[in-house]
Amino acid sequence: MRANVRGNVRGTLNRRRFLTGLGGVTVALPFLESLGFRPHARAQAMPTPKRFVCFFQCNGANMSKFWPQGGYGALTEAHFPVDRTLYALRPYRDKLLIPRNMHMSPRGFGQDGSMGCDHQSGMGHKLTAQLLGSGGFAQGISVDQFIASKINPSNRPSLTLGVHGTNGQPTGCISYSGPGTPVNSEPNPRLGFEDMMGINYGDAVVRDLLGERRKSVLDLVHQEFDALARANLSKGDRDKLDLHFTSVRELEQQLAGTGGAATMACQRLDPAREAEIRAADKDRDVRQDAAFKPMGRMQMDLVALALACDYTRTATLQWGAGAGGPIFNWDNIAHQYNHHKLSHGSTSDSEGGSDVAGYETMIYDIDRWFAGEFAYLLDRLNAYSEGTGTVLDNSCVMWINELSDGKDHDFRDLPCVLAGSCGGVFKQGQYLNLSQSADARQTSFEALDAPHNKLLTTIVNAVGAGPLARFGHPTLGGDGEFTQLKA
Repeated sequence: MRANVRGNVRGTLNRRRFLTGLGGVTVALPFLESLGFRPHARAQAMPTPKRFVCFFQCNGANMSKFWPQGGYGALTEAHFPVDRTLYALRPYRDKLLIPRNMHMSPRGFGQDGSMGCDHQSGMGHKLTAQLLGSGGFAQGISVDQFIASKINPSNRPSLTLGVHGTNGQPTGCISYSGPGTPVNSEPNPRLGFEDMMGINYGDAVVRDLLGERRKSVLDLVHQEFDALARANLSKGDRDKLDLHFTSVRELEQQLAGTGGAATMACQRLDPAREAEIRAADKDRDVRQDAAFKPMGRMQMDLVALALACDYTRTATLQWGAGAGGPIFNWDNIAHQYNHHKLSHGSTSDSEGGSDVAGYETMIYDIDRWFAGEFAYLLDRLNAYSEGTGTVLDNSCVMWINELSDGKDHDFRDLPCVLAGSCGGVFKQGQYLNLSQSADARQTSFEALDAPHNKLLTTIVNAVGAGPLARFGHPTLGGDGEFTQLKA
């Protein structure tokens, strides 16, 4: 009997890798080596997928504090002193690759004829490496959506999440499905979770079980889960399932505090009133400054869950928006002005504001906070084991900024950190200069020789969405990869 259960479960999981329950609810599963053999090829294991994640920060950085302290080469503890931005990443130094002297392409400062302001260029160019059109939107697909179109399960688009953003504006979009077609980031983790699980609150059974009875989505798939539990799984796979389902339940518990549909269903509201509350929840609570950290952490939990269960192989998390952002008042940060104002050292988002004394330290505080959140994302990805490594090991996770120096709107020496080897493609534990020049801010724009579109090309090929000779604009930037990043 057990052999039959194992065979039936394995045949299903090879095609779908999720459990389906009442009301069409689906709970995706991590890769299970015990069930991961192709039919008629028992000795050949299914390949572990490679993935890409973009962790996007806006408004530039304190460049005097951002980079590791010390020379290029192998990263050591000394590169991460307590007074530097990347201090929180020191536990991951052996899984980091930090490229220096890379410049945005197309270039800023109006160098390549792109439309719009430098904030629009910083947002629109970063994942597309394409010029902006007259409306301020990038004229090409972004790397996350391009990768998704090549390797994502079920042709699903890239998971595009946001925190405190402004959708529909050129300064609020980094992901594009095509020329002039931005992909709005979902700011509400509850909605992203419902979509991923296939939860339909219009289904009476689902509404009853998840609402009035306060059950978990896991209860809706218990029959298939019981069959899976009876399969002949290895101890490693059982441990992986325990972590996976614990993560699902913990995420549900966190989301219950965001005005979720389960709470509203319990109140038996009429559909029109429920729609109003859903909209109010999205606009009032999710986008509040005070929600910046809790919403962001829920989104990162969702990203890790989605990648681990192969719901998606590419995801983007956009924190804030260009020329915007929250007022940081948490985690021992007590600012008076929003992120964009401080990036210019001004009391105003536009011309005419007063200078803010000590703004450089405030930007450094923000950058350090983002480093801690990036470390949180790495923790979540590293917690999922697969094969001989983890989801993090099989991914390329890129933390990149809209600008370098925010006050100057600078497009040179872009702050960027890569984590994970993408299944052994990338070097690890290295701090590298990508340019032939030692000067990170060359005044001769023609001498710039490390366009960031080459990084995007390298990532596309690393995850198996190529081969490409060039990603982005056909003549601006550069051909080929940054081969110095590859193992």
